[in-house]
Amino acid sequence: MDHPESIITQLIHEEHKSKWIARRNHNVKCFTEDEIKRFTDNYKTLLGRGAFGEVYQGVLEDKRMVAVKKYICNVKENFAKELTVHREINHKNVVRLVGYCVDENALMVVMEYIPKGNLSDILHRDSIPIALDTRLRIAIECAEALGYMHSQMYTQVIHGDIKPANILLDDGLSAKISDFGISRLVNTKSSNILLTGTHDACVSEHGLMTLGVFSNASGYRAPEVTDNRSVSQKADVYSFGILMLEVLTRKDPAKSTQNEEGLDLARWVCSITPEEWRAEVFDVELLARGQKDGKEECMVRLMQLGLKCCSQDADSRPTMSDVVQRIEEIGQS
Repeated sequence: MDHPESIITQLIHEEHKSKWIARRNHNVKCFTEDEIKRFTDNYKTLLGRGAFGEVYQGVLEDKRMVAVKKYICNVKENFAKELTVHREINHKNVVRLVGYCVDENALMVVMEYIPKGNLSDILHRDSIPIALDTRLRIAIECAEALGYMHSQMYTQVIHGDIKPANILLDDGLSAKISDFGISRLVNTKSSNILLTGTHDACVSEHGLMTLGVFSNASGYRAPEVTDNRSVSQKADVYSFGILMLEVLTRKDPAKSTQNEEGLDLARWVCSITPEEWRAEVFDVELLARGQKDGKEECMVRLMQLGLKCCSQDADSRPTMSDVVQRIEEIGQS
C-alpha cells in the first residue's frame, strides 16, 4: 500500500511534481474516512459550504474541536496543492492544519476550529462595536502572518485570496488566516511561483507568474492580476490594503456601487480629501470612539497606509514586513 505522502504527490500532474517540493515544519495526521465520520458524528454539524465543498464540525478523541473541509467535487490536483501549501505553514495567525484524508472518493482537510466566524460577518452582518485597538491588532496579526509567508519561510507562499471572509477570529478576536485554495509556493532557490488552482501558468525569470485567469475575489484583486499580466507577493499587499480600508470604513469592497460614483473602495477613498474622511469615509462608530479617545490622527495614518498598499503600481507598494513596522509605529503614536 502506498504511503499517504506518496498518494498526495501522485495527485499532482507529472509535469508539475518537481515544483511542489514540501519542507514541512509541523506534523499532520492522515485520517481514514471512517475516523472522520466518527469524530464528525457522520457529518452532523455543517459549518458552511462553498464552491469547493462543505465544512463540518468535529471533536477529536483528545477533545480538540476541528473543522473538516470536505471536497465534494473531488478535484484531486487542487486538493493536493492546497494541502501542500497549508502544511508548509506554522504561524500563530494562520489556521493550523491538523490532518487530511485521501481515501477513495473522500478528499478532506482537517483544521483547528475557530469559534467566532470570519471578519466579514463581524464587519457587515453582526454590526457589533469593534474598538480601534482591536481593529489595529487584527491588521497587525494578518500583516505578520503574510510577512512570515512572504519572507520568513524556506518555501515562501503567496496566499492569493486575502479578504475578510478568509480571516477567522477566535474567542479573543485574534486573527487566523485561512483558505489556501489558490495559493502558490515560491521556491527561494529557483524563484519559481507555483499555482494552486485550475488555471495554467508560466513562470518568468523574475519570479512572477503570468496567468490566464486569477480567481481571487472581485474588489480585492490587484490591477496587474485583473489585467492578466503577473502575480507576485505585491498582489497580497494590494488585497491587504483593501482589507485595511474595509476595516476602517466598514464598507464592502465587493459592492463598489454603494457610493454614488460607482468607484471601487480604494478609488472612492482617494476621491475624497483626507480633511473630509472624518465626515464621509470612516465608520461612524469608529470615528466617534476615535474622537473621544484622541485617535483620529492614528485613523488617518492607517487609512493612508492602506492606500499606499493599494497603489496601482505594484513596485510602489511596501512589503508586508514594512507594513507590520508601520502599523506598530502608528499604534504606538
